[in-house]
Amino acid sequence: MRAVLHGREVDAPALCREIERRCPGVMAWFGAHTLRWWALMWWGSWRLVEASTPKELVTAIESARSRRPAGW
Repeated sequence: MRAVLHGREVDAPALCREIERRCPGVMAWFGAHTLRWWALMWWGSWRLVEASTPKELVTAIESARSRRPAGW
């Protein structure tokens, strides 16, 4: 699937694989209908994280991981 990022077409699956490589344990995807970047991660409980760009998604994942997991 292709996505448009900063006015140019990008390979969404390749970017998702890069996010998953940088953030182990995360499943990432681009929402064709929402036009947003998403990740499902376990951090004490399942969390759904979303952002407008892949870079913002990585930042959101790192931010979520910097907080205590649910129940701790």
